[in-house]
Amino acid sequence: MLGEWPLVVAALPTTLLLWGAGLGRWRSTGIEYVAFGINTVLLLSWGVLASRAAGRAWGRAVMIGCADALLGVAVALVSTLLK
Repeated sequence: MLGEWPLVVAALPTTLLLWGAGLGRWRSTGIEYVAFGINTVLLLSWGVLASRAAGRAWGRAVMIGCADALLGVAVALVSTLLK
């Protein structure tokens, strides 16, 4: 159970964003685009951080982070097209 904490941490920013919009903290119009942008930046950031922790150089780490972000966008696009 303790090994699953990264899943909770990864979902927390989006959950808080959508929860805040649902409670009227800010407008909910277009909030899904903001959440999509935040999640893309998070994928890039986590990819860079994980790559640096694995000992990769900065250039290589940024490339891996960009690949992570692009994969996330591709998954969202395919999911949207299949609905």
